[in-house]
Amino acid sequence: MKSTKIRGILLTVLVVISIFLSYSLWKVQPDYEVIDNETVKKEQIAKLRQPEQVFRPMMVYSHQNDNHYMTQNMTMINALVKAGTTFDFSELVRTDKMTASYQGMMHQNNSMELVFPNAVPLSIYSQVFRLKGDNFDLNSFNRITFNLTKSENGLFSVYFGNDSNEQIYQGSIQQDQVDALKQILTDQKAVMAPVNEVYKNKQHLFLSDAPVKLKQQQYVIETIDIGLFKNALFGDGSKVKGQDNSFTNGSSSMTVNPDDKVLLYVDPAQERRDTSQLSSAMKSEQIQSSFNFVNDHWGWTGNYYYSGYAADSSTTAFSLFVQGLPVFNDDGMSQILVTEGTEGVYKYQRPFFKLGAQISTESKEVTLPSSVSVYEDLIKKVDPDDIQMIVPGYVMGYEQNNNSYNRVVELKPAWFYKYNGTWTPVVGGEL
Repeated sequence: MKSTKIRGILLTVLVVISIFLSYSLWKVQPDYEVIDNETVKKEQIAKLRQPEQVFRPMMVYSHQNDNHYMTQNMTMINALVKAGTTFDFSELVRTDKMTASYQGMMHQNNSMELVFPNAVPLSIYSQVFRLKGDNFDLNSFNRITFNLTKSENGLFSVYFGNDSNEQIYQGSIQQDQVDALKQILTDQKAVMAPVNEVYKNKQHLFLSDAPVKLKQQQYVIETIDIGLFKNALFGDGSKVKGQDNSFTNGSSSMTVNPDDKVLLYVDPAQERRDTSQLSSAMKSEQIQSSFNFVNDHWGWTGNYYYSGYAADSSTTAFSLFVQGLPVFNDDGMSQILVTEGTEGVYKYQRPFFKLGAQISTESKEVTLPSSVSVYEDLIKKVDPDDIQMIVPGYVMGYEQNNNSYNRVVELKPAWFYKYNGTWTPVVGGEL
């Protein structure tokens, strides 16, 4: 009996000691630092964009009673796109047996067109409009036509057309949705300019014989800290070494042009040497990936809109637009270019500045010649069948006053034409 009591006492003592030691160990645990998610958040340089803010039309045509009207007014374009995001489109079906020619269907009377700078994959625009259908990743479009005349089944046809291969995807919308479009056309009637000449070459061109007046403008530019791009592109900025205007982490590099304020990032390991085998689906995926890449670091430093894709180099272009008009510059100051590689971005070229305050005192009105006269001059030099569009826009360059020290850019009005998918300046105007 006595030994049993001793064993009980010893067991109790051991339990107490065990509890004490466990408590002591817990008390002396080091204070591990809590990871702050904010420290690993991706770099945010400027703005994040939704697909409809980047993949957007640049022009609206209206065809009513055999008359034609057009506008590049941003308010109207935004209203039409916003309305379209609420529409319920029927399933889109590729139309191979057309009752009329491609041009006849896309520009038919009593219709309205949304025209894009270049072909957009249907798979991407299905994120903007509620589109249903098959093989979206294999096809693209650059023109949407809303037929405002009711069909035999009581619906209204919608055509997504690709001018380059004359393919059409057809769907339909309902009466209330067409009423919404008609209301916008009525509300914005004042911004629609008549076009009185139609040139029916391979592609119909709707042009005017009236001169165009635009403002020549100046803006102070705001340089963006190159360190933000360094952190966004290299990830761990502490491993990046810089010398003069070049940066590298041993594998990738970034070169900065301080005069034009344009940077070029290259990751040689991602170079794709043969792009001839890329499928249509892969090309669509590359355009989507390029948009995502800029979005990942909030790289939209202005109104940059999708303007084209070069299949031979896997390069997607996003061009600067000001007041609804495209801006061009030969030195890369008005364009974001993303070249996709084998598994990621191979090249990234872009300006590292944004337009700041407008210098209103330097705004001057410029008169451009008519689009008809531009066309008549062009066909003396190029094949009329390959002229796809003629639009006004701006040429960007530094203001020539030596006192500005490359801090002021000038936007000069000029005509531009799209020829075989490439945009080229034509002619400027007179003050």
